[in-house]
Amino acid sequence: TQEQAWMLLAAKALNDEVSSTTLSVDGKPIAGPVMRGLTPAQLKAGGLTITNDGDAAIDAVVSVIGAALTPEPAVSKGFKIERQAYTLDGKTVDLKSLAGGKSTVKQNDRFVIALKVTSDDASGRVLLVDRLPAGFEIENPRLVESGSITGIEWLKTTTQPEHSEFRDDRFVAAFNFTGSSASNENEASGDGEGVEGDGDNDSEAVPALPESADAKAPAMQATVAYIVRAVTPGTYVHPAATVEDMYRPERYARTAAGTLTVGMKE
Repeated sequence: TQEQAWMLLAAKALNDEVSSTTLSVDGKPIAGPVMRGLTPAQLKAGGLTITNDGDAAIDAVVSVIGAALTPEPAVSKGFKIERQAYTLDGKTVDLKSLAGGKSTVKQNDRFVIALKVTSDDASGRVLLVDRLPAGFEIENPRLVESGSITGIEWLKTTTQPEHSEFRDDRFVAAFNFTGSSASNENEASGDGEGVEGDGDNDSEAVPALPESADAKAPAMQATVAYIVRAVTPGTYVHPAATVEDMYRPERYARTAAGTLTVGMKE
């Protein structure tokens, strides 16, 4: 949010600097900056011809907005993020779309989706976002009693999220790793409870993925989980999950994006 506000102020300052420019667009003189949006059809038809009629050089900036035909690959820079699906009684489900593959499920199938984030730095304000495929919906435990995950005893809590949201199209959790000792305290005691987020669609965020005995312990880790149900038949993109340090943009991680097919209930 802060970065976007500064970008808006910077854009205004740049706009003020070029207010005295003299340009021609398709042969017609225009004073001041030119900002135009072009559709693919307009570009194919010839686009625009812009001429600088002034004495000073000016910048031409081209921004392209759209969905990439080729999904971005998984990446890990300062963080590692993992996704795993389980049945409600804790059995692992091989949902390959979570890691970039293809999966097929049936309408009304329910899963616990667990996300584990590890960091090589025990500091930072961290945002975790897991976007849902269009055929999935997060179950709201305040409306559907069976959607509560508090009774699934195989889930264990690590670092508590400071905020969590269960939206129509994504799950969001925010963590404050700076000065946090919650992970070490909970791991030492083997105990912990989930926390409820704010809003009507909030539920409990609780962890899940097991640790490898031979793996080197990360500086900080957090694991959360939520329940989804397959609701709408069709074939969908299963978007990547992302994690980022809100104040150090060079630190982020992303899973691969996969393909999910939801079949009709038999």
